[in-house]
Amino acid sequence: MSVETAVHDPTDRIGFVPTDTDARSRESTTLLVRPDHFGVSYRINPYMRPEAGADAARAREQWDDLRGVYNDLPARTTVLDPDEAVAGARDRCPAVQGPTQLPDMVFCANHGLALPDERGVVLSRMATSERADEVDYFAAWCEDQDYTVHTVESGPFEGTGDAIWHPGRRLLWGGYGIRTSRAVYDELADLLGVPVLGLELVDKRYYHLDVCFAPLDQSTVLVEPAAFTDASRERIEGCFDRVIEAGPGESESGLACNCHPIDGEHVVMGAGNPETAARVADAGFEVHEVPTDEFQKAGGSVRCLTLSLG
Repeated sequence: MSVETAVHDPTDRIGFVPTDTDARSRESTTLLVRPDHFGVSYRINPYMRPEAGADAARAREQWDDLRGVYNDLPARTTVLDPDEAVAGARDRCPAVQGPTQLPDMVFCANHGLALPDERGVVLSRMATSERADEVDYFAAWCEDQDYTVHTVESGPFEGTGDAIWHPGRRLLWGGYGIRTSRAVYDELADLLGVPVLGLELVDKRYYHLDVCFAPLDQSTVLVEPAAFTDASRERIEGCFDRVIEAGPGESESGLACNCHPIDGEHVVMGAGNPETAARVADAGFEVHEVPTDEFQKAGGSVRCLTLSLG
């Protein structure tokens, strides 16, 4: 079946389901960024309280535990050293003179979006000035790793934080309304040659799509319904056979939806979300829980800390 390469807004009627779209190979690599400079030094989302700060040593322990979980799973991981990325960017382009210690660079999901079926990324355009310099450093790392790099021009775009591939399909889910611009998805649909199903976000607690929407496999999704417009919720319900709602309060208190489905079987999730973990396990997935509460002080958990690449 031919599916139109275009953006389909939540109120649009669509004549296809995700499995009508072309198959796509899974991303083979999970990127982590060392939390060498992690901290909470400004406020750009409702979770951040600079006056409370974060425990850097405990954050490093939690990041090490997270990396250990991935080492035990069927997922290849690679680690970006933020200081090496800064040095690489400045070697390539001396005009790059942003800060050398970026507290949120550890949240690499926001740096870009993997290209479908090839080794490349679309770079982000951060919506906030506090994070804008991260992208230059990530871009230098990508070039060093021989990834093809693309950019967007039509507005803010916060990478995999808002643009999420449907598992195994050349179909992109596009969150917009808080950080990422709706206009970017027209550009992405043309660049990538894929249909985009738009989802409008309306609650600043769920400022990225990846904190309220996690496709676990081709037919199952974990969501926080309060994040979306009515039309967006209807779109989700019409495209998935199983819609699992996060446990009461856990999508906010524990960022439960900010989990990482690895291969349609394993789901890595922040610890402290017992109801959500139970619901996901009851649906047949193997849940791997790891503490991320230090990173949650900055508004991110497992999915924010990882970027899937080809």
